[in-house]
Amino acid sequence: MDIKHAKPFKFCTPAHWLRGTVKICLIGVGGTGSEVLASLARIDYAIRELGHPGLHVTAWDGDVVERPNIGRQAFYPADLGHNKALVSIQRINYLYGRDWVAMPRMFDIHAEFESYNYNLLVTCVDVAQFRADLAKKASRYTSCLWLDTGNGESTGQVILGRLGHANDNPVKLPSVFDFYPELDGMADNNTPSCSMEEALANQDLPINRAIANVAMQLVWSLLRQGGLDYQGAFVDIRKGTQTPVNI
Repeated sequence: MDIKHAKPFKFCTPAHWLRGTVKICLIGVGGTGSEVLASLARIDYAIRELGHPGLHVTAWDGDVVERPNIGRQAFYPADLGHNKALVSIQRINYLYGRDWVAMPRMFDIHAEFESYNYNLLVTCVDVAQFRADLAKKASRYTSCLWLDTGNGESTGQVILGRLGHANDNPVKLPSVFDFYPELDGMADNNTPSCSMEEALANQDLPINRAIANVAMQLVWSLLRQGGLDYQGAFVDIRKGTQTPVNI
């Protein structure tokens, strides 16, 4: 696949991303995660058409599809009662002819991470302490990139950073935990929504896709443009703004 270098970048794509299959771990296949997964499938198809070996995604989620998820997330009425990771990965594998993997359980930082060798970790979770624990635990074992997404009612952020401390690139990208160390010990209010009305009162309908689009652009730029000058963005869909996090 030809890489379109428009100019020198502040952060260049790791060389092995451009030569071989990019192994991605997606943690959380809910509101943002289901949209990110669909975006990764489209990126995979596009770059394989251009001659790249493509992506291989392993998706983790222990939850099942419930009625308030329909429409707000990338699920359909026929998915009700099915595990989110399984039904999403099965659909992608069937439609695109892939062999991506679904893990129908929650990702256990202490038990799971050391068994895998990912190039990119994508977190789409709404638990602050999970991010903090991941940063503290996994940074001792890996040098992969970490793409974190998060959102509230109408705002959100996407931050690409280093999970570990590799020396193959002179730029050390700070992770979401480097930006927000107060995630360690932060309490969350993750009470599930019992109805569509309640769910939409907590989050505007377009916010998850807006966040997923930012994440998709970062991954696409790494694979197609060969690098980045920014490592994420803050989004406010009610104000119509997107502010980049420059490197």
